Amino acid sequence: MRTRTILGTLAALALLTACGGGDEEPTAEKPSSPPLTAQGMVDQLTDLYPLANPRDNTGSCDTGKDHPADCRQLITTDPVSVYELKTEKAAAHWAKTMGRSNETVQAGRFMLLWWDKHPTDKDAKAEMNAKAQALAESE
Repeated sequence: MRTRTILGTLAALALLTACGGGDEEPTAEKPSSPPLTAQGMVDQLTDLYPLANPRDNTGSCDTGKDHPADCRQLITTDPVSVYELKTEKAAAHWAKTMGRSNETVQAGRFMLLWWDKHPTDKDAKAEMNAKAQALAESE
């Protein structure tokens, strides 16, 4: 009889342990992903279509004075340059300013500047612009 009581108690403990043992909330946190960068945006867009000759030109857009309109990173490829700016407002400003003579697209705090000297199929460009928008929104 004593053996059955011990076995019953052990079985009950095993069930409680398997069920979580109470009202405690799981404490495991979802790991946060690093913030999207201009390089990350180019990498994601290259998954759709190859963006030839990528190069980091951040030095040409960052004044080093921590101005709100400075870019954080600039990755230039043959067909498009991707500017990572500090805010959406700064991206909107630069898209409007640079869009007077070039085709620009604002995607959140990013701006894509398309170059005419390396024409890109308009459907490919539209698909990459849409992906850039989705990436910026999911950030």
